[in-house]
Amino acid sequence: MSRDRVHCVDCREPIPSDARICPHCETVQPSPLLDVGVVVAGVFAFVFGAILALMTLGTTRMLGLGLIVVGFGLAVGGYTRHVDRQAGRRSR
Repeated sequence: MSRDRVHCVDCREPIPSDARICPHCETVQPSPLLDVGVVVAGVFAFVFGAILALMTLGTTRMLGLGLIVVGFGLAVGGYTRHVDRQAGRRSR
């Protein structure tokens, strides 16, 4: 199998790396842009939460702390999902 081919997420048949739909089973392949969007949203929530937590009082500060936790989870989770997906494609 050449370097520009990956395996389908459903049927595991080799397909071109730029294919969005598997020609064998017609399953939609996941887009790497989704992982990037999750990471960007996580970083934004983290930074906005930090600003709220540092510059406000009361309930808004609690909202900021919540955004920090959610943003950190989204950023780290999106990045590890991307890394896992890349490792899975290379190992098969």
